[in-house]
Amino acid sequence: MRLLGRIILPWKIKNNNHGADQKNVMKIALDISKFAQGRIENSGRTGIYRYSANLLEQMLSRSDVELFLSFLKFPHAMEESLVHFKKKGQGVQYLFKNSNFENRVYDFLNRRRSMKYNFLLSLIIATLFQSLKSKSLPRSFDIFHSSYFPIPEFINPSYTRRFITIHDIIFILYPDFCTINQKKRTQQIVQSINIHTDWVLAVSKATQQDLCEYTGLSKDRIFITHLAANPELYYPIKDKRQINKALYKFHLPQNDYFLSIATIEPRKNLQFAVRCFKKILSEPGMSHFKYILVGNKGWKTDHFSQNILSDTILKERVIFTGFIPDEYLSAIYSGALAFIYPSFYEGFGLPPLEAMQCGTPVITSDRSSLPEVVGDAGIIIDPEDEDALCQAMINIVKNNKLRAELSKKGIERSKIFSWKKCADETIEAYRFALDNKN
Repeated sequence: MRLLGRIILPWKIKNNNHGADQKNVMKIALDISKFAQGRIENSGRTGIYRYSANLLEQMLSRSDVELFLSFLKFPHAMEESLVHFKKKGQGVQYLFKNSNFENRVYDFLNRRRSMKYNFLLSLIIATLFQSLKSKSLPRSFDIFHSSYFPIPEFINPSYTRRFITIHDIIFILYPDFCTINQKKRTQQIVQSINIHTDWVLAVSKATQQDLCEYTGLSKDRIFITHLAANPELYYPIKDKRQINKALYKFHLPQNDYFLSIATIEPRKNLQFAVRCFKKILSEPGMSHFKYILVGNKGWKTDHFSQNILSDTILKERVIFTGFIPDEYLSAIYSGALAFIYPSFYEGFGLPPLEAMQCGTPVITSDRSSLPEVVGDAGIIIDPEDEDALCQAMINIVKNNKLRAELSKKGIERSKIFSWKKCADETIEAYRFALDNKN
């Protein structure tokens, strides 16, 4: 196990590259900090976690990659990540085997798998390693790729091509939507990019454009790698019993409901959606509808929650669920009349894509990347136009043909996105960077 400054490179993953031409096999150091965070914290299972987890899964299946894992953050999560790989049947071995001390600690961590997880002890071990090891990445690596956090300064671009995935720069462009810490973190991420030597993966054309305008980075150094929805987790469910079973588990209504899945925060524009929902309840035959909001609470949510609880109409009809594990979401998506996502800004916007893949009609915003993801397979509205959202919701309820058409279009549209395609485009970007010195 080797810690390199803030980077931890504990394991070489045994890829399926036995039959590959070794000259074409790239040695990749991939940071999986966000994946590790999601393994130990439900609140960490955001879109960036999904990206990190699925990209990692795809990389592990490739024969043209020799993969090494890195932690820029959350070193205390390495044990839980190791257990995950063992359960998945992925072999792990040392990157460096020249230290008896490292071997003893590795064996100690292995023995502790069956013991109660000890955050403090793992953190102390990681910090101890960090104080002992050098602060440089071996020159033998072709690529260092951070899936989120800033690129460390000590990685020399003369020897290793440096990549970073930019999911959005929302908190720089729209500071009112974020905390001071969120803005600071985004600035650190963007400032870590050397616009002359580094390479960027952007999750959408919208994010690519924002980054070019803000940093001056050439489009030639930014590759678009769209995200995807995992088909093993998100798929249409027609069996009403299966849907009702998931709804019952989380004490949710089994009759007509609208759905939003998002972190509850101002940027998601859910107060606007709830106001529109309240308006349509006065329409004939619609007073019984419910609105389910799935997701962790973010910042500036107390006022929103209090307003709903103090409203005699909404308090019985708007339901906050908090976090719901992925394996139940297909049923909850599939049972909804429509998925509502009127966000002001998204770097990509995974939930609308997940909803489409489940065959759920989508109503979303005309801002940032959302039209790029949804295309003509959903209803696109101005996220400040209450009449437009109200009418879209009413049309979904009253027009069975429209609902069926959007469901079919959504399923077809979702097929153009896949994690394999995302990984293929990532590998192409790596190779382009290796073939171009500048």
